[in-house]
Amino acid sequence: LRAQAAPWTARAPAEPPSDRIIVKWREQGVAAMQIRGTAARAARLSASTGVHLTAMREIHDRLDLMRLASPLAGAEMLQLISRLRADPSVQYAEVDARRYALAFPTDPPNDPRFIAGSDANGEWQGQWYLKDPSSTTPAAIGATTAWQSPDGAGGFTTGGGYVVAVLDTGVDYTHPDLGTYATGGKLLPGFDFICNDQGVNCSSNLTGHTYLVANDGDGWDSDPTDPGDWIDAADLARSDQFFKGCGIGANLDQPVDSNWHGTRVAGIIAAITNNGIGIAGVAPDAFILPVRVIGKCHGYLSDIVSGMYWAAGLADSRLTGIATNPYPAPILNLSFGGVGPCSQTEQDAVNALNQAGHLVVVAAGNDGGPLSAPANCQGVLAVAGIRHVGTKVGYSNVSSTAAAVGIAAPAGNCVNINANYPWTLPCLYSIETTSNDGLTIPGNPFYTYALFNASYPGNVLNEGSVGTSFAAPIVAGVAALMVQANPHFTSAQLIARLQAAATPFPVPAIAPPGGVCHVAALTQDSSNNYTDVQNAECQCTTATCGAGMLNAAAAVGLALNPQASIVTSVDTASVGESITLDGSTSTAAANHVISTYLWTSDPAVGIANASSAIATIVFPALRPITVTLTVTDDIGRQDRASKTINSVALKAGGGGGTLGPVELLALAGAAALAFLRRRARPC
Repeated sequence: LRAQAAPWTARAPAEPPSDRIIVKWREQGVAAMQIRGTAARAARLSASTGVHLTAMREIHDRLDLMRLASPLAGAEMLQLISRLRADPSVQYAEVDARRYALAFPTDPPNDPRFIAGSDANGEWQGQWYLKDPSSTTPAAIGATTAWQSPDGAGGFTTGGGYVVAVLDTGVDYTHPDLGTYATGGKLLPGFDFICNDQGVNCSSNLTGHTYLVANDGDGWDSDPTDPGDWIDAADLARSDQFFKGCGIGANLDQPVDSNWHGTRVAGIIAAITNNGIGIAGVAPDAFILPVRVIGKCHGYLSDIVSGMYWAAGLADSRLTGIATNPYPAPILNLSFGGVGPCSQTEQDAVNALNQAGHLVVVAAGNDGGPLSAPANCQGVLAVAGIRHVGTKVGYSNVSSTAAAVGIAAPAGNCVNINANYPWTLPCLYSIETTSNDGLTIPGNPFYTYALFNASYPGNVLNEGSVGTSFAAPIVAGVAALMVQANPHFTSAQLIARLQAAATPFPVPAIAPPGGVCHVAALTQDSSNNYTDVQNAECQCTTATCGAGMLNAAAAVGLALNPQASIVTSVDTASVGESITLDGSTSTAAANHVISTYLWTSDPAVGIANASSAIATIVFPALRPITVTLTVTDDIGRQDRASKTINSVALKAGGGGGTLGPVELLALAGAAALAFLRRRARPC
């Protein structure tokens, strides 16, 4: 049987029973510092907690993957985790949770061409989302205009030479609109981080071990080709229920063909452009680093995080037998998610990547509720999905009380057809991209279509690409354009400029069915699914859908401006203390330089070397002072940054306007100094 709708459900399945546990050891402690090897640490933890654990592998520095004697869920799992966390050497322990590719099922996708057209297979509507906004499609991102921005080197901002890592199901290396780097295409040598399901010796092909999730017959290897992620009747009939909830339909028990999710995401970001075939990529000259972390049905957190570290060039010798990534990606795209909060394992990885300057772009999720994990991790750029008119598409998740969406981008919606297959009209606003026509294993390189002809015999799942999975790579592609403009941006600076460039959300003349979107509550039912679901179109606000609608042209424009940066020798100071103001880390866009610096302050005081990169100031009073640096590049573009330096006296004195002993002493000193200065003044 072949399913007649997209395979990834609107809701990620509730976390099933698991026997996989991630353990992070403290930097100080017996297990972390003295016990060498995961097996020895697992034995030590088993002895101290009474929980039977066997070693699987070491993920990263003091981060181990272990296996329980039998799968657990719910209260039993929570109790076991509590026992492990009680060990003083354990920083945290958590389930090796699953994450799911987030395409949306009932709306279709398509496009083999930039403009609308048709062929023997069916019709496509074109890449409306890359064009300039119009009265009909105000959510379009204006990428075509962004491509015309000079990059400062005689070219244009098309993402030239920069790498976006696509952590997903793998890619089709044979696709003519992607192609390999070695043959002039876009796909760099990536890696497959899907381990065997016993998790032992991931880099080895061991006899007797299963590879159900990997579906390619082996563990970690240097081939991130997507072998297909189909679910068949045999998968669903397994007695261990390994694939329970992975099909589609009312009972999630129907077989489903392969989705080619990673190939779709890759094409959106950087499909070969102006080659006379197929589609255009958001960043036409960027490169894609395929990192395979999602297999049949799901991917494990331990594999995903290993892939994140490797993609950023932060992996070390603990990834046994894995060569260092020669193409570290400044931008990582994660179009997958799962129910629940951000895990500590994910948060630690994001923190490490952010600190090293890497931007992590994550799909918000398709539940219509609170952000999925890892979109709800701090420091990522979570992307909500909007319709062509700028309202939230019903399936997209929104900000919650725990985590906020960063920005919104087109996710695809089919306003002209009902939810029943087969469609009778082409989907007007799908996200058109690259795919494969294989029903299960890879077949012919292909594209998505807005509507198939009735006689089309291939993979009908290519009829439609909608979901926050496809909004995220649109943002990642724009970020690549910005990195080309200024490769010195930190992740926080990239996010700030993307948000500053965003177009405000429109206020519809007629209220949408869902009214105004609201911040989602985190209430859950007995299956751990969120219950605050907004699955109808609703009016976005900055509180719910991020800073606004992605605007590629404006974002690239802001990226071409210099970036002012201030580092001060102290954050709090005493009266009369000398403070160094350092603006030398300010950067100009590629192929430009900072030509002038100007320091000012509020209240205005004397600043030594106020027109230099490094200046000094004497802290003047008991009140805070704000210093501002304005930098100008060699063609007159400016940026400014401000920083407030607080008074040590005020900080020590407490609130409510009461002077503390430190303040009184400082006041007395200041008064004495003023008296002496008056006496020394000439008559």
